[in-house]
Amino acid sequence: MELKKRILRAVVAEVIVTKEDTGLLRFVIHWQGGCHTEFTMARPRSGREQQTALEAVEVIRQLAGRYGDDAIALVLNKLGRRTGKDRRWNAQRVRTARSTYAIPGHYRTVPDPEILTLTRAAQHCGVSQGTIMRLVTTGILPKHQILPWAPWEIRRADLDSPQVQQVLARLRETGRSGLHGVLSTNQQTLFE
Repeated sequence: MELKKRILRAVVAEVIVTKEDTGLLRFVIHWQGGCHTEFTMARPRSGREQQTALEAVEVIRQLAGRYGDDAIALVLNKLGRRTGKDRRWNAQRVRTARSTYAIPGHYRTVPDPEILTLTRAAQHCGVSQGTIMRLVTTGILPKHQILPWAPWEIRRADLDSPQVQQVLARLRETGRSGLHGVLSTNQQTLFE
């Protein structure tokens, strides 16, 4: 205990902060006897610097009514958004952000019987996801997306429309949908 007291009396520390914001703190320790020790360290970030970006909060706000925290985290990561501490999003971090910004939502996605995702639409029709995507790209089946990378939203009524049912019936009978991909005018043909 006596040794600690002597060491504390022997050391005088001085913090030097430069005017330019380098994000570093420089410390100089003046030892009894005339020696000096100097070291630098990263300046601790304040709470304001660690806030979630407003763009990420807006994404959470738009998706929280319909999708769970895990689905929202997936969309945020695909959009390249990071947390205030520069980490990837997960369900717990989305839940914390929802709590901080008082955004109502769900831990898990609550399924809506009238609006289906791509996977659920394929299951509903008994076809592959590729068939549903082909129906969308040809313009026969409309889809909605709240944001880029958000899950597709396909109305059950659109899946039960006569046009879609006609294509699905032809697929079941012949094994071919009769749909052709959307041709791009910029794409060169393989065979002339």
